[in-house]
Amino acid sequence: MTLPSLQDRRFGTTVALLPLLCVFVAATFFFPERPSDERNYVELARNLLDGHFAGLGWRPATPYGTTADPANPDLWFGPGLPAALTPLVALDVPIDVLRLTGALFLFGAVLVFYRLLRLHVGVGTALFGAYALGVYLPFFVLLSTIHSEPLAILLLVSMLYLLSRYLTDGRLAHGVASAAAAAGVALTRVAYGWVLIGMVVVFGVWWLVSRRRAVLRVVGVYALALALCLPWLAFTYSVTDRPLVWGNSGSLSLYWMSSPHSQDLGDWRGGAYEVVVTDPKLAHHREFFLELAPLDPAEQNRRLERQAIENIRGSPVKFGENVAANVSRMIFGFPFSAKPETLNTLLYLIPNSLILWAVVGCAVLVARQPGSLPFEGIAFLVFAALGFALHAVLAAYPRMLMPLIPIALWFVFHTAGTVVVPYFSRTRGTYDASGGATPRSAASR
Repeated sequence: MTLPSLQDRRFGTTVALLPLLCVFVAATFFFPERPSDERNYVELARNLLDGHFAGLGWRPATPYGTTADPANPDLWFGPGLPAALTPLVALDVPIDVLRLTGALFLFGAVLVFYRLLRLHVGVGTALFGAYALGVYLPFFVLLSTIHSEPLAILLLVSMLYLLSRYLTDGRLAHGVASAAAAAGVALTRVAYGWVLIGMVVVFGVWWLVSRRRAVLRVVGVYALALALCLPWLAFTYSVTDRPLVWGNSGSLSLYWMSSPHSQDLGDWRGGAYEVVVTDPKLAHHREFFLELAPLDPAEQNRRLERQAIENIRGSPVKFGENVAANVSRMIFGFPFSAKPETLNTLLYLIPNSLILWAVVGCAVLVARQPGSLPFEGIAFLVFAALGFALHAVLAAYPRMLMPLIPIALWFVFHTAGTVVVPYFSRTRGTYDASGGATPRSAASR
């Protein structure tokens, strides 16, 4: 009997995971539509076809939907998702078809996540891990409307897989592809541009101290990723006259996070001019936003940053409380300043609590077996830590955490496959990292 080919095994894996694609497509039609940023992404995709990047996104103290001006482009959204949607928008496909891209991106992420786990653990553990990623309930909320997170998740998982391959085999093609995926993450979720910079700094310092080749490879991957983002940074510089502007949402997010008012918990309260000046709950912010109204967008963001820094300096304890509330929002889905908790909170509270406790338990196991975590695992965890820390100080929703969920699940299932499974297999046989436990030979007995 001949062994199945690599292509056959991969086809079999795709078939085994195919039910998840059906679930994702069903979720696209089951969950209620949340237009949110959908119109902006589609509009930006159309504008890319016309050769410019003007959108209808939010600008501080600017009426919503009045900023589609090629001479004054909006930088609220990165170009990653609009560019991915451009071929379908060019074909003028219906919006329901465009929404299916989220299901396809997420299914692609599950397939790559399985291959990532298979680098170190057996088939059973890898399949279990891939299904765990696929049935992470908060993902389903994203699928009824066009969001950037499914594409960001696919790109991030691809980055992890290719980086792991590069650190193992040293093939330059894997390193370049990993850098391209990392750049894609930053161009899709622009806040991660700062994570790329952080990775270069952290591992650059580590390399100066250790001179380890693996550390230098990590530096090279993320330095190349930054280089691939230079066209976007050059474009934002041409618009704002400021270097390293990944987007213009950070200033307003930091402003809301820094609010010293007791009724504010650091969550996002509004971005459009008419929201802030008409909502009575935001009356204490109205005067400042009226001052911003006549300024150009770049100056608005400078003023927001200065005011946020003043708020933090004047009320550091309140800022700390807002950060703590923000961390809770990202993980557990509450609290919000003007939004009561509902049963929907359980959608985030239950799965994220389970993942949090699993991560803590695995951290204890890894600490007891220091050699069980491969070097790429350190790079993955540093990336996750930087991303989490960045979002902790900016007004965030639970979905801001979603691109980092694959790293948490990788850590859990890698530990399960390399520490837990071998422990329970020792009494029955030796452990084969590529396929699980195998019976011991008669000679070994």
